[in-house]
Amino acid sequence: MDFNRIDKDLKKSIDNFPFSLEINEDEFLNNPGIIQKEKEMLAKDNPFKGPDNIMVKDILIKSSSDEHPIRLHIYQPKEFDKNRTIIYFHGGGYVFGLPEQVDKQMFEIAENLNATIISVDYRLSPQYKFPIPVLDGFDSLLWTIEHGAEQLGIDTDSVAVFGASAGGHLAAAVTQMANDKGIRNIKHQFLLYPVIHNKLDTHSMNEFTDAPLWNKKYAEIAWCHFLGNDNKDKSIKYADLIHYDNFSDLPRTTIIACELDPLRDENIAFSQLLYQAGVKTELWVIPGAVHVFDLFDSPLNDRYKEFLYSRMF
Repeated sequence: MDFNRIDKDLKKSIDNFPFSLEINEDEFLNNPGIIQKEKEMLAKDNPFKGPDNIMVKDILIKSSSDEHPIRLHIYQPKEFDKNRTIIYFHGGGYVFGLPEQVDKQMFEIAENLNATIISVDYRLSPQYKFPIPVLDGFDSLLWTIEHGAEQLGIDTDSVAVFGASAGGHLAAAVTQMANDKGIRNIKHQFLLYPVIHNKLDTHSMNEFTDAPLWNKKYAEIAWCHFLGNDNKDKSIKYADLIHYDNFSDLPRTTIIACELDPLRDENIAFSQLLYQAGVKTELWVIPGAVHVFDLFDSPLNDRYKEFLYSRMF
């Protein structure tokens, strides 16, 4: 790709970032456990100190399918608004990542919105393939609805789901699953450059094969780990988000796409399906932005955060 198309301030911030976010392709394909461990150690060795007025705690809940413990990493301001609750799903290609990797962003959101954030430490692939990560997310939603008032003091009738990249896919999949089961507590899904489907056939996916931070090859490997070799090309409900027959009942949706992201066109196509179904939907394609642009300090990121704060609730 033409790297001169990247927003100049964003590119400068990426170039000066103290840690590499590029993925070793061979390890990603053949030894994903190495990357999982590296991400865990990076978060552990570089803890982010949030403001004292944000309380952080972990709650363990049991998976409904196998009683596996699912960790909910919770951020809650001392003076929180009980009507502002976000269930968050981190990114990482379904294969790596953990809630603490975006501590900085979560502390900022919790503080600026006086919101409780329940960040789901869902199980990772390839150890736990689809649908386990989606089911972990759905179990987290059910726990929030059933126990959030008692244990966190929140209004569970109205929550937002928020996810980035693969986490955006999980947030949307959980929303679809909840809709199918008649659960209407999700009032807004905020999807940040979400993965939508496994077709890998859009113009942007084939244009940005050498894009920084995420590209078509990474996407192919991620889907292989998430669905398995036998299913990686199949259109399966809750894995392929456009393979759905009840869009009209989905909640208000906000989608953030990046101009220079392989995922751009599937984000646009998904928003069009929602528009056509009558769902109140807002799409912002950010010029000059690349995948995970929000991890880097820049005026572009500042504008995004202002947008997020104004739209989440």
